[in-house]
Amino acid sequence: SLFFVFLVWSITGCPSLGKVRTKMPRLFTTSFTMQTGAEPSFMIAEDFNRDGEKDLVVTNSGGNTLSYFKGKGDGTFKDQIIIQTGEDPICVVAADFNNNGYLDLAVLNYRDQTINIFFNSRYGNFKKTKITLKPGKIPINLVAGDFNRDGIHDLAITMRYHKVMILLGKGKGRFKNPVPITVKGQPTAIITGDYDKNKILDIAVALAGSGKTGIQILWGIGDGTFNASKIIKGGGQPLTLANIDVDNDDYDDLVTSSNVLHSMTVIRNNGDKTFTTLKDFASGSFPKYVAVADFTGDGRSDLAVSNSTDDIITVSLGRGDGTFTWPPIAHVVDEHPQGIVLHDFDNDGLIDMAVACRDKNLVNILLKRNIVNPKPDNPVQPASEVKEVT
Repeated sequence: SLFFVFLVWSITGCPSLGKVRTKMPRLFTTSFTMQTGAEPSFMIAEDFNRDGEKDLVVTNSGGNTLSYFKGKGDGTFKDQIIIQTGEDPICVVAADFNNNGYLDLAVLNYRDQTINIFFNSRYGNFKKTKITLKPGKIPINLVAGDFNRDGIHDLAITMRYHKVMILLGKGKGRFKNPVPITVKGQPTAIITGDYDKNKILDIAVALAGSGKTGIQILWGIGDGTFNASKIIKGGGQPLTLANIDVDNDDYDDLVTSSNVLHSMTVIRNNGDKTFTTLKDFASGSFPKYVAVADFTGDGRSDLAVSNSTDDIITVSLGRGDGTFTWPPIAHVVDEHPQGIVLHDFDNDGLIDMAVACRDKNLVNILLKRNIVNPKPDNPVQPASEVKEVT
């Protein structure tokens, strides 16, 4: 889709990996693949039919559809259900938009610049409503959250031209008109978190492309409005964001990927509304999406990254101080991996992975091996710090 093209600029080459090192032990085995629609990209995992098992919803940007897979609880899934969307769906979020206790869907369509709302039928199936939201010109990404604390889910959408649109929910899947927030660069990824622990939801936005690059925090006021921070350094062209507690201080830190520098960057939360940007570290070629879990059971957060031109998933194990082991553990998947989600799909107590592979129209399911705390042959790359003040 066009979304995955316009943010790609000149490639400066991979960070040096130094001398050849012994390969890390594998964490996963590729169990099986599932056919999707054309060009699967983004993916979420939730229990939509309330049977206690995680299901998958995948956006198929080339086919104008969603693929919906109901989990069986043994690591396998039922046959896909195809759901028609608008043109070029690139992002989907789940929330209970009509307050009936079941998770619904909001789907962002890039080409026709709309958001569709799908209600959950209470049997784990979805019906497209007549609600079509038009947030503005060239929407890129979206996230759901209750920004004004009224018990109704709202939406925040990144727009290509230096804006984030806030759509406050009115209930029954309907929303108020978009309210713009100006940011200092071209926004890409967007996530929510309570970064200052005041029990009010904040928003983190990655800025790439034209203008300034980095991360901005939109500090929530609690009434649906926000105060924007100064730009925080966050990689060369940050495209994705994830919350992670790298140092176990109970504050959400951030990690972002840059497919221009082929690297990951951790932005550590100092707990006082300031952040410290740590040194970039290597992942693979064109890191696309990042997900966070404790793969080894040591109480430290680890990273899984889809590297779209290497056709691999890399796993970097956290040390608990904001740095990660190296080399990363690499797992080959099908061509052009994009979105990844993590969950214990087979209920064996181990975190598994689902990966959307765009060029093969497949989802790869990687089930985790029973291996505890594998250690690299040589740790690396001490973090250097640059303090950013909001």
